[in-house]
Amino acid sequence: MSQTLTPLDAAFLHVESDRTPMHMASIAIFEAGPLEDEDGNLRIDELRRLIESRLDLVPKLRQRAHDGLLHEAPPVWTDEPSFDIADHVRTCRLPEPGTEVELGQLAGQILATPLDRQHPLWELIFVEGLCGHRTALIEKLHHSMADGIAAAELATVLLDLTPDTPTVERTVWAASEAPSTLRSTVRDIEKLGALSLRLVAWGGWTVLHPIRRSRSWAKKGEALRTLITPRTFAPRSPLNGQIGPKREVHFVRLDLEEVREVAHRSGATINDAVLAIVTGGLRELLLGRGELDSASQMQALVPVGLATGEGRGMANRVSAYFVRLPVGQEDPMAALHAIAADTTQNKQHHQELAADAVLQLLEPLPQSLLALGSGLINYQPFFNLIVTNVPGPTIPLYALGAELLEAFPIVPLAGNQGIGVAALSYGGHINLGIFTDPDLCPDIETFCEGVRSTQRALSVASVGG
Repeated sequence: MSQTLTPLDAAFLHVESDRTPMHMASIAIFEAGPLEDEDGNLRIDELRRLIESRLDLVPKLRQRAHDGLLHEAPPVWTDEPSFDIADHVRTCRLPEPGTEVELGQLAGQILATPLDRQHPLWELIFVEGLCGHRTALIEKLHHSMADGIAAAELATVLLDLTPDTPTVERTVWAASEAPSTLRSTVRDIEKLGALSLRLVAWGGWTVLHPIRRSRSWAKKGEALRTLITPRTFAPRSPLNGQIGPKREVHFVRLDLEEVREVAHRSGATINDAVLAIVTGGLRELLLGRGELDSASQMQALVPVGLATGEGRGMANRVSAYFVRLPVGQEDPMAALHAIAADTTQNKQHHQELAADAVLQLLEPLPQSLLALGSGLINYQPFFNLIVTNVPGPTIPLYALGAELLEAFPIVPLAGNQGIGVAALSYGGHINLGIFTDPDLCPDIETFCEGVRSTQRALSVASVGG
């Protein structure tokens, strides 16, 4: 059954280019032994059968986006008749010596390549040869298919809750019959004519329920007003040049309990604490470049999931806050308090509703206008970087009996963001996946060490306070 892409889904397709792939990603690390056969080779055929046997749980993984009428109606997800699991689950091997340095470089090369639009937009690449008898898994999932929270939920569908090797039943799948040209044309014409219908419906609802309508848009209007200030625009930053085609991945591990204690003792949230820790890393980066003063600030775009009732499903149901990061503040605890106050104010003003309101207004636009607006993200002046924090599973997960040891999420880079930070809690840690353009951020190790030292400083300060 076909499903129409939302404006947000379609925007992620429109903004993509060879220089700015729009897939989310993660690098998961498993113990290697259970994934290998008696000769030490990866059990790739069994992994493919296991994954394929569960695709019925996530039908969109067998679908790809088809353009609408005249490329103006919204694209739709339709089943791909030639789907082959081998196109999506494959292997490669790390070069010697197989450390996390080589893994980050290889992951950067893989993630710098856009997904093939002629296939469903996802890949799983198992990476052999990681030191410590480990196997890595690089996942690519296009942002048009799901947001970060849904992607994390997807992992829990494809993985197991126990080390017991599951019984894999061979499944037979047949693509749904594609709609006829006439039916597709009628559907797309209806979509293109939706503007007037939506305006009439909006007006009718307003006449019948004026109080409900006014209350609904009062919150959204308040949220939009919070964005119409000088702080709407991000401070200038050397991290915001036009990015090139190169990418690198770096890994940072934080102790979850220590971060939780910092947040608890400070009256802040874990997300506030992560933002403060990232702020410390940015401070060290700019300090090392001689581009920092006490008034220096940066602005983060912080995605937040929108509650949609029971079961989010595989979709984009996400909005965002703008949060000021006081990188010029030498005291990390003072920076944390400032960040917590900013995020609290955003919540009080329902800032996450602002993006949702804008997306509702975009619903009936022709795709050419939506694509034009989406392309502006590559030159946007509103945020310096994205920092996203996704709660991970609270219990161990397994694949063919191999325990998932760690997982590092990755957020894609838009056209003028040289660094992106994504966090995931799992196994007693908060793991940060740091994604960069190495030409804009050749000193990213300074940032990573600044993140680690800031966590240590906050832990000491919170206990002392």
